[in-house]
Amino acid sequence: MHADPHVTAPSPAWLNYLAAVARFPLRDARPLALRLHIPSFAGDADPDGALDTYLGYLKREAAMHAVLLAGVSTIRQLSFEGAGASQLPECRLDPLLAHLRRQFRFLDGDTAEHEATIDPGGVTPGRLARLRAQGFSRIRFELDAAGTHAGQLEAQVAAARAAGLGTVCMAFPFGAPDQEFGQLRRMLGAVLAAAPERVLPCHRPGAGRDEDTITAGSVAQRMLQLCSDHLDIASYAPSGADGYVRLRGGRAHRLRRAGLPQRGRPV
Repeated sequence: MHADPHVTAPSPAWLNYLAAVARFPLRDARPLALRLHIPSFAGDADPDGALDTYLGYLKREAAMHAVLLAGVSTIRQLSFEGAGASQLPECRLDPLLAHLRRQFRFLDGDTAEHEATIDPGGVTPGRLARLRAQGFSRIRFELDAAGTHAGQLEAQVAAARAAGLGTVCMAFPFGAPDQEFGQLRRMLGAVLAAAPERVLPCHRPGAGRDEDTITAGSVAQRMLQLCSDHLDIASYAPSGADGYVRLRGGRAHRLRRAGLPQRGRPV
């Protein structure tokens, strides 16, 4: 078999990746963001073993990226994504963070944006304090579709702030199978009562459905509109991938200063 010299074969994806890395500057011009995806292994026959295997591969990938990004490996933003991020136990988190700090240079102090993801159910002030000691400056509470732990949110947010975690995010699903509008309204009420700095509604359509598409007039679209309306009333503004951020001196504050009537708190 002979190759036609006039036909140019497409570049493999890994060559395109290496070419992009080669265009990086040789020194830190702008810090990087490191986002780690942790899937849930709850349905696996051996969830602990599956998680350990996954974290082993994740550490290997981090080490390879550190070699490719040598000289530009300063990390400002660290965050954990995925269904299993909030269940990541301390005995797995500590070695993972130690490995990452060996591979990359992490900014500390006020310039760092390191966010831990945690389940609000059962989290203790001691765990929050340890996360702060590990270098996290932000916390994201992951709620389930039923808002199981919604009644604990105000106390959890107060504990997070007492631990020195300056930015609190509440993430909750909408559009999940069997989720009712009443559940969503109650969860929104609990979230807004806790007054986090960020709110992140996440579309969760369930298995077998299109994750990215929200069609006009669908239940998911109406739920998203409900979230948007409640957040707007509570002086939260859209902020791209970060969901909604609370405005300082927002609409409610301006109305109070002007002596104008305010719309009621969404319930």
